[in-house]
Amino acid sequence: MPRRGLISLIFTIAGLRLIIGYVPPAQAGIGGISPDPSVTPDPMVSPTVDPTPTPSATPDPSLAPGASATPKPTATPKPTATPKPTASAAATLHNGTFAGSNFNYNYGTIKVTVTISGGKVTDASVSQSGRWAIGYRKSACTEAVFNSAAIDLSAGSSTGSDFLAKQPTACSGASYSWWGYANSLQAAIDKATY
Repeated sequence: MPRRGLISLIFTIAGLRLIIGYVPPAQAGIGGISPDPSVTPDPMVSPTVDPTPTPSATPDPSLAPGASATPKPTATPKPTATPKPTASAAATLHNGTFAGSNFNYNYGTIKVTVTISGGKVTDASVSQSGRWAIGYRKSACTEAVFNSAAIDLSAGSSTGSDFLAKQPTACSGASYSWWGYANSLQAAIDKATY
């Protein structure tokens, strides 16, 4: 038994020595992979010299003896015209009457129809179907209040967000109706940009 223990100890030490002395192929320069620059080269090994000569630069014929070394002047760049600002989103809208999609909100569906002229909403109307009327439990919050809030609104890509921000105090408890109206209003305005 002690003999087997001694043999296994010798093989273990030999294995550890192999593991410690191992150098990966990338660091050894094997297989065409350049050695790692962080590894210091062995001073006992002489560097190999590449037998292929390096081509020299071709002389510039314009710099021949007797030729002037003064560079030729180049053309002066001409200033370019400053681009004009693009038209506003309101200018891309078409005038006319446009109906938004039926938008589902918590209490039914809302569909807004708007008339756009000169980039602004000039008229608005709403049709609503569902369990309760617009502004449920808020007698002061009616379809007329919604429509008047939409009139004179600048029509554009963020109209729905702008409209939500304009919620009248009379409609402060009608958030679902207001949100549904704003989304259908935006869909109608989006149709004006065909």
